Amino acid sequence: MKKKIILKRIFHRGEWRYAIIFKYDKELTGLVRSINKVTWSQSNGCWYAGADEATLKQILSVFRESADIDISALVSTDSNQPEATAVTPLVEKHEDHTVSYSDPEEQSISKRSVVSFTKKAKSKFDPVLFSIGGPDEKLVVKFTGHYDQEWIKELNGFGKIQFDGIRKEWLIRWSQLAVDSLSDYFSSKGVDVIVKKKVVPSELKEIRFDRGGEVRERKIGKASVEGLKMLRIYLEEKRYSKRTIESYLAHLELFFKYFHEKEPSDITEQDVTEFIDNHILRLGYSASYQNLVISAIKMYYSLCEERVVNTDSFERPRRSRALPKVFSKEEIMKIFNATRNNKHKLILWLIYSCGLRRSELTNIKLTDLDRDRGILHIREGKGNIDRMVPVPQKVWEKINSYLKVYSPKGYLFEGQTGGKYSAESVYSVFKRSLKLAGIKKDVGVHSLRHSYATHLHESGLDIRYIQELLGHKSTRTTEIYTHVSRRNLFAIRSPIEDMDIE
Repeated sequence: MKKKIILKRIFHRGEWRYAIIFKYDKELTGLVRSINKVTWSQSNGCWYAGADEATLKQILSVFRESADIDISALVSTDSNQPEATAVTPLVEKHEDHTVSYSDPEEQSISKRSVVSFTKKAKSKFDPVLFSIGGPDEKLVVKFTGHYDQEWIKELNGFGKIQFDGIRKEWLIRWSQLAVDSLSDYFSSKGVDVIVKKKVVPSELKEIRFDRGGEVRERKIGKASVEGLKMLRIYLEEKRYSKRTIESYLAHLELFFKYFHEKEPSDITEQDVTEFIDNHILRLGYSASYQNLVISAIKMYYSLCEERVVNTDSFERPRRSRALPKVFSKEEIMKIFNATRNNKHKLILWLIYSCGLRRSELTNIKLTDLDRDRGILHIREGKGNIDRMVPVPQKVWEKINSYLKVYSPKGYLFEGQTGGKYSAESVYSVFKRSLKLAGIKKDVGVHSLRHSYATHLHESGLDIRYIQELLGHKSTRTTEIYTHVSRRNLFAIRSPIEDMDIE
């Protein structure tokens, strides 16, 4: 009896492939290795190669004398398979769907085996650039080459637009919803979206290094040291996160070092203004950095018994609105499918499918998983807020298989030497997956959480539920996802359920 090989088309690592499936056999394993660019897939448990005519001819030729090849999976039609990125072989159907090459006279593939192949057409459009600029911080959209007139209609859907004929740029009223939606719109058309970041000039970096270094080398007096201790105790009693505490203390210490020849009680409101003007603004630090400094100074002086500085007089800057960093669903699928390690894959799945912050993921304990109710208990999230989030069935299956292999003791994700997985490791996993997926966006892990919320919003989920899922204190934080819909929280279908991922 001849050995049997099954050929299937699979969507793997962002492309269609031919899966070559057979029970382990030394002879067949030796033959399959001779196929051009063949690779073993650990996740699929089979060999695979490119889905093109030349490769199919080679596969059939290599195995013609050693096995019967079942092509039934190639001739079947599956309406659930993605269409946009497929390389689709059209094969005439045989009665038994099996091609046997036991006859020596059949040395080549006849027309009855393969009719034609259709390849994905490369996008004829160049990337679209997004940036912040213009009056009142408009969203600037620039087409770098040919563009479709339908794109202008899409831009008009977000309010009044202006066209800068000199710069060849479109200006739209900035909103996070506009950027998220337009980013997904262009991605769905196969057009790359490039976000232009504000780059700090090298000259300014050198000035910051010189002047900032000189300030940081200064010594502070006993009263300043006591002031830092007082603020630390207060923040710890109020249960601020470790990260927030260290940030406040670092900014306040910088402030004290700037006035190292003065006691904190001798610093005036005019001194604070001089510090902001000459150190923060002149060195070009961001509005968010300035806000942190002001928050640290205000909190310290609000604790002092004798208020020598009126903190109510401090004016905060208008914060610049950074472009949101969001993926389309197609990009999410690419990232997940490009991630090979099962532990790393589960890390990214959980962040996206449950809308987690990086610290919330690393803090998950085995006792936080409630299989009976299908939920994950997030304890002491940002602002010490506990919440429960639904876990999709697809993710539970991944968790179960992960636990069988890794057997963690306390935390769901643990390091090589025990203890919880580090936030830095999560970042490295994410960046590695982006590289494997061929995505060149300059984004952080938090973009997965942002994408989750955006995709829920686009599916029509009520803002109140999104707020609860994300653990936001106020709906104002969640307003970018506004779209009215009335659904029960734990009846929500996570967008990960609709993705072709493994």
